[in-house]
Amino acid sequence: MRLTFMAGAMAAATATLMLPAISAAQPGGVSAACSIDPNNPKELAMQSLAFQRAKTAQNPDDRKKVLTAVLKELDTKPERFAKNPLGYNYMLSQALVMWAVEPGVGPTPTRGSIGFVTNPAEPYDIVDGLDKSFKAMTAAAPECAGDVKDLRQNEAWLAMTQAALSASNGGKLDSAEYYAKSSMKLSGESPYPHYVLANVANARNDKKTAVLHWGHVVQFAGSDTSYRDLKNGSLYYVAMTKLELASGAQGAEQQTLAKEAAEAFKATLEANPESPDAANLYNGWADALTLAKDTANISQVYAGLLSAPDKANDITLTMGGVIATRANKNADAVKLFEEAVKKNPTSRDGLRNLAATYYGLEKFNEMFAPSKKLVEIDPNNYDAWMMFAYAAQGLGKNAKAPAEKKAWTDTLVKYNTIAEGLPVKVDVTGFSRGGANSTLQLALEQVAAADGNYSVTVEFLDQAGNVVATATEQSGPIKKGAKKEVSFKGAGDKIYGYRYKPIK
Repeated sequence: MRLTFMAGAMAAATATLMLPAISAAQPGGVSAACSIDPNNPKELAMQSLAFQRAKTAQNPDDRKKVLTAVLKELDTKPERFAKNPLGYNYMLSQALVMWAVEPGVGPTPTRGSIGFVTNPAEPYDIVDGLDKSFKAMTAAAPECAGDVKDLRQNEAWLAMTQAALSASNGGKLDSAEYYAKSSMKLSGESPYPHYVLANVANARNDKKTAVLHWGHVVQFAGSDTSYRDLKNGSLYYVAMTKLELASGAQGAEQQTLAKEAAEAFKATLEANPESPDAANLYNGWADALTLAKDTANISQVYAGLLSAPDKANDITLTMGGVIATRANKNADAVKLFEEAVKKNPTSRDGLRNLAATYYGLEKFNEMFAPSKKLVEIDPNNYDAWMMFAYAAQGLGKNAKAPAEKKAWTDTLVKYNTIAEGLPVKVDVTGFSRGGANSTLQLALEQVAAADGNYSVTVEFLDQAGNVVATATEQSGPIKKGAKKEVSFKGAGDKIYGYRYKPIK
C-alpha cells in the first residue's frame, strides 16, 4: 500500500500515517499498486491532520474531542468525498478503530456520542461500521484487496479477539460468542475466534459445531509455528470428539464417523509425535478403527513404534503393546513391552504386560525375570505373585520327568500360597508423572479377617531405579472385604516409577 501526501504542512504527518500496529498477526507485503490519497479533497486532508493529533493525544478527553470532530466532518455532507471513496473510507476506518478501543465506549455507542450528526440517538455497531468501510475500500479499489485484508487485523480486531478469549476462559459463553463473531467479521482468517467458538459449542454440548470450528483452527493455523499449540490442541479435540460422536452413533453413520476419527488421530500424532498425550492418541486411534470395523489395520497404529522405539517413551510403547495384544499380535506386543521395560526398568505396566504376554506365547521361562521385578515394585499385588504360579504351571505341563513335574507343582503351590496369603491386596489405580510432582494412588483391600490399619511407604524412583522422593501415608481402619484409596505425592522432575514397601 502506498500513501500519497501533499507537500508542505502535510509532509510532517508522513511518518505517523501508516498501517496500525498489530501484535496478534502481522500483515503481509504491501502492494505498490494500492495508493491511498488522504489529502483530496482538502476537507479530507484536514481530517487526516486532525487524526494525527488524536493518535498523539495523551489526554483521553482531548483524543475523544478530536475523534468526535473527525467523524462529525466525515458525516457532514459526505457527498464532498464522493470522488475519493478509497481515501474517505480509509480515514473513516482509522477513526472507528480508535473509537473501538477507547475505554468506556463499548461496541455499540450511540451515533452522536462518537461524532456522527445523522440519527444521533441510534446505536452504532462499530465493528459493523468497520466491516462496511473495508468493503467499500475494496469495491473502490480492487487492487487494494490484499492490503485491506491486512488492515482488518487492527487494534479493534485484536481487542475483540482478546475479549473473546477472556470471556471463554471465564466461562461467559454468550460474551465469548459475541466477541468471537465480531472478531471474525473484521478478519475471518485467524484461528483464535474459531477456537473460542469451538469451546463455546463444546460447552453447550454441540459437538458437531465444535468439531467444525476446531477444524477451522487447524486450517487457519496452517504451518505458522506461532499457532503450534493452538493447532495441536484443536487436532486433539477433533479426534477425541469425533470418536465420542462415533461411539454414540449406529450402523453406517458410526463407521463413517469412526473412520474420520481414526484419520484425525493419525493426523494429530503426525503433527505432534512427542505429545504428552501420545499414549491416549494411539489408544483412541485403535478404538476408532475398531468402531469402524477396520481391525485389520490396527497394526498400522503401532507400526511406527515398532520400527522406531527409540523415539517413544515407555508409556507410549506400553500402550502400543496393549494395542498389539488387542489385535492378537502377541509377537509385536512382546517387542513393544520389552522396549518399554528397557527404557524404564521400573515400569509396572510394562513389566506386568510383558510377563502376561510371555505367558500367552508359552514362553514360561521368560516370565520369571519381569515377574521378579514386578513384585519388588508392587509386593502386595495378587496378580503379580500369580505370574510365578502361571509360569510354573506352564513349565510343569511341559515337563517330562516326574521329579521335574513335582518341582514345578511345588513352585506353583508356593507362589499361589503367597498370593492367597496377602493380608491386604493392593491395586494401583493411578500414577501420574511429570513436571515437579508425581502422584500415585493405591487401592487397599483388606483380606485378613481382622481389621487392618496400615502405614504405607512409597519410594518414587528415577529411570535407573534410584530413590528420588519418599512418601508415607496412613490407611486408617479397613474392615475385611473393604477397600480404601490412599494417595501419595513425590516431588522431583526425574520420577519415572515407584515401589512401595510390603504391607503386612
